[in-house]
Parts: sequence; structure tokens; C-alpha cells
Amino acid sequence: MNTVARTGQRAPTIGSSEPILAFVCDEETLETVVRVVPGGRRGVEVREGGVQVALSALQQGASPELLIVDLSESSSPIPDISNLAAVAGPETTIVAIGQENDVSLYRALLNTGVTDYLVKPITGQELRRTILAAGRTEEQETVSANGRTVFVMGARGGVGATSVAIGVASLLADEFHKQVGLVDLDLHFGTIALSLDLEASNGLRNALENADRIDSLFVASALVNKTENLFVLGGEEPLDTAFDLQQDALELLLSELRRIFDVVVVDIPRYLVPEVIGTVSAADRVLIVSDLSIAGLRDMVRLRSGLQNLSPDIAITTVVNRAGLEKAAEISQQDFEKGFDAKLDFVIPEDPRGAKASVEGRPLIQALKGSSFETFRGLARAVAGLEGDRRKRGWFSRS
Repeated sequence: MNTVARTGQRAPTIGSSEPILAFVCDEETLETVVRVVPGGRRGVEVREGGVQVALSALQQGASPELLIVDLSESSSPIPDISNLAAVAGPETTIVAIGQENDVSLYRALLNTGVTDYLVKPITGQELRRTILAAGRTEEQETVSANGRTVFVMGARGGVGATSVAIGVASLLADEFHKQVGLVDLDLHFGTIALSLDLEASNGLRNALENADRIDSLFVASALVNKTENLFVLGGEEPLDTAFDLQQDALELLLSELRRIFDVVVVDIPRYLVPEVIGTVSAADRVLIVSDLSIAGLRDMVRLRSGLQNLSPDIAITTVVNRAGLEKAAEISQQDFEKGFDAKLDFVIPEDPRGAKASVEGRPLIQALKGSSFETFRGLARAVAGLEGDRRKRGWFSRS
């Protein structure tokens, strides 16, 4: 492996004070670590080498909060890790990586003070979960849940609110390099996983029905990643399975998601809004999506009024989607705004390329061009508050 070190954009230093310091012996593992924690919330440094190189770095003053060390080149992993743990001290969490899939080795490493042992080849998802597990106690104590929460709801069915939620989340993740959690609260008929060609899981239901178990590790285990920066939490529950969404469980779940992600985009079906309207009204921003119909106008007015009654200062963004799809059934934008008594924030024209992207399992935003794309781009910036971006501290936010 030719790479000596990989750190966001920093050069390796003796006595590194980066919160995460990793020592790996092969290029594949290095790439996985860099991909999962690209710069870390406060910084990650990845160096070439194994236990002895790590030991030397600690003796020269490195003091990471989390130490990831590769045991592949060690002939005596248990004594080596014991020496490393003694020098690192109790303030450093150690995660080991190796090639041997041996339960006895795993138990012996745990007895030396190692938090976890991962067998190569490691995946980005298991590494992410391990780091979250290692850091969850510190996070709960020192890192506030300060990611942004954006609720997206349709004023009525069929207006494409889910497509807008997916498009905004994808754009924030891929173009603005934000770590984004995308939540589909329609547990029976939600289509986010389907639209992104992902396997639906029961992770969301488990989280909401077991509020006492919700923590960073539990949430991370339920997430399904679409890209390096975009993670989905949803479900596809049987129709004969009743589900009662509790507001306190949702608030706890969102709190944990805000610890992990820069932006949490929540697609909520309008029939659930009355049940959790307090949580919705406390969001950083609520995006109401409609079409240019009389029914859409009426329900957008009702949703806006209900939310403003609970929270007068709530930030609401109004969007008309698929404008021009059914011209005979639409009223003009001018008449819509007159009835709404306010200007619409964004108007997205109908684009058949968006429907094709959905069939192909791609986000709508990947198919749009020209003014439609720029409208979405402006929408993403607005709902995520990029102009006044709040930076998080901890292991997983961009530095």
C-alpha cells in the first residue's frame, strides 16, 4: 500500500490529536475507513501500519478518542493489543480489525479492553455501526442533537411529496455533501425504499415500538444506505398489522437521528400529521407540497394554519409540484396565490423524465435538467438552511 496517510485534507502529524486515528495494512480497508468517516466530525487520520506503528504513534503523543488498529501483520495479537491498551489508557476506545474469524480471538481481545473486532473485508455499514456504538455514550453526553429536521408533506395525495423529499435529500447528500437521513413514516404504503430500489426493512417500526431501546447503535442498525451520504429509514408492514405512532417515540428517534446526520428529511403522510403535529411544528422547516388544484389550495391553507397556530414562528416552505400535468384541472398560479394569500416559494414544472427515473429506481433529481434542476437546487438550499449552516461536533459531521 503506497498511501502513508489519508486525512480529510490534512497531512499526518506526530502526536496527532484527531479524535479518530486508524492504522491499516491494506488499501481496501483504508478506502473503507476514509469513505465512512471522510474527515470525521472533528477529524480522522488514517495511517499505514499495524499495532507496532500505532504503539509508536501513541508513545510519541497521539491521543485519539477512538483508535482503529489492524492486527493482520501481528504474530501475537493479544500481547500486542494489551501493550497498546496500556499505553492508550482508559480514555481511548480501541476497535481491532483482522483476518481471523475466530471466536476465541474475539473474546480474548474483548478481555484486553477492545470494544469490537471486525473481520476483513470490512463493510462501510458495519464499520459505521461499530464507530457509533463506540461513541454513543460520549455523544449522548457531549454532542447535542443539532442536525436539522425537515418535514415534507403533501397537501393531498398524488402531488409528488415523496418524490420531492427524495429529490431534496439526494441533492443534499450528493451535491452538497451533507450526511442525510431520509425517513418514510408511511409504514404500510411508503414508497421511498421502492423508489430508490432498496429492500424495505422493519427497522423503523422496531424503533418506534421500542422507544426505550432507541440509541445511536439501534438506529444505525435500522438504516439502509443508498449512497455514502444518504441513508433511508422506512418500512413495508403487512396491511393486517396495526401501528400506533406515538409522538414521544418519534421525538426520541428524531433526536438520535439529529445526532448522526446533518439533515434529517422526514416524509410524513398527511393523515399522520394530527397525531404528531407538535413534533412537526417544532421542526426546523416544514415543506408543504401541492398541485395547482382547488383541493390542493384548500388543504395547503389548512395545513399552514394548523401549524402556525401551534408555532407562530415555524418556517414553512410552500411548493407546487408537477405544474402543468393536468392543465384542464388546474387553476393558474396567480389564482392559487390569491386564494393562498401568499406567494408560492417554489413551482416545479411537470417533467416526464422524473417519472422515468422513478421506474428505474433513481431519484427524480438525477433526471431533471435546466430550470427544473435549478428550482430543486434552490429548494434544497432553502429547506436545509445552508446559508446559516449549523455545524456539529463529533465523529460523523464534515469538518
